[in-house]
Amino acid sequence: METLRIKNNNQIIELEYDVIHSKRKSIGFEVKAGGEIIVKLPMNLSHKKALPYIEERKEWIYQAYLRQKDKVNRTHAISEEKSNPQLAYLEKKYRQAAKQYIYERVEYYLPQTGGFYSSIRIGDQKTRWGSCSSNKTLSFSWRLMLAPPRVLDYVVIHELCHLTYMNHSKEFWAKVASIDPDYKEHRRWLKENGDSLILR
Repeated sequence: METLRIKNNNQIIELEYDVIHSKRKSIGFEVKAGGEIIVKLPMNLSHKKALPYIEERKEWIYQAYLRQKDKVNRTHAISEEKSNPQLAYLEKKYRQAAKQYIYERVEYYLPQTGGFYSSIRIGDQKTRWGSCSSNKTLSFSWRLMLAPPRVLDYVVIHELCHLTYMNHSKEFWAKVASIDPDYKEHRRWLKENGDSLILR
């Protein structure tokens, strides 16, 4: 068992991790549900020689550790949303707000993206935040209301661009980037923090 030291808010946090050697060509990292950290090294690479690379990735490891450490609690919290009357009431209010707000954002960006849509649906997706069907129906998760506004806007822009490009071609991403130059940052935020978009 090895220890990784991370400075966070003037505090030193120590994370323990296991090192596993296997027949692989590169260094890999795995953070399991609950927070178990595993560093995978090629057979011919010692832990000592791998330390500089591990140090470079320690911020990613720490963020992944926090997400996985709390995954069980988040799953429990999601189930509570359905059984807690207060959370159910809040969800209803967020859904209502999402219908109006997301519609407004769609109308705001549509002149910039082009195309046309047939309808907008608000659902409860927890991983697929938006979609655009072949019949031009736009679907969004109400949980986007819990995300930063620019992240929500990125999802809206992404789906609106699908009205013209029903793929993820270079032309599609170029169109997204022309409207949201920071789309990669917003997409990364969703990937790293999407699990936290729940009511507590």
